[in-house]
Amino acid sequence: MIIKIVAIAVISAVISVVLRQIKPEFAGAVAIACSVLIIAMIRDDLFAVIDAIITYAGELGIESSYIMLLLKVIGIAYLTQFGASVCEDAGEKAIAMKVEFAGRITIILMSAPLMFAIINLITGILP
Repeated sequence: MIIKIVAIAVISAVISVVLRQIKPEFAGAVAIACSVLIIAMIRDDLFAVIDAIITYAGELGIESSYIMLLLKVIGIAYLTQFGASVCEDAGEKAIAMKVEFAGRITIILMSAPLMFAIINLITGILP
């Protein structure tokens, strides 16, 4: 599978470089299409990993809400990185920085309840 993904990425990169000289506006579209194709190719494997993590956490007695929060945070991080990379490829570094900032703030907001629960746990243990 990884050989196919690398081949698609290399071919897309070559096409993008050639198109950037002829029609720069199409080079970004090739990069986005390549990214979507690669994500579609690994989708089933991704869901299998998520199911394995949820199953293992259940066996350990870890609350599923914590695992779902962790998976959401990881998803936001990857989505933010993807969006920022697309913006940088389009030459919009300032927008990419704002996307990264928004992703960080979203992660902090989502994980705030967990942070408060940990703080309460620690303060409950201390004398």
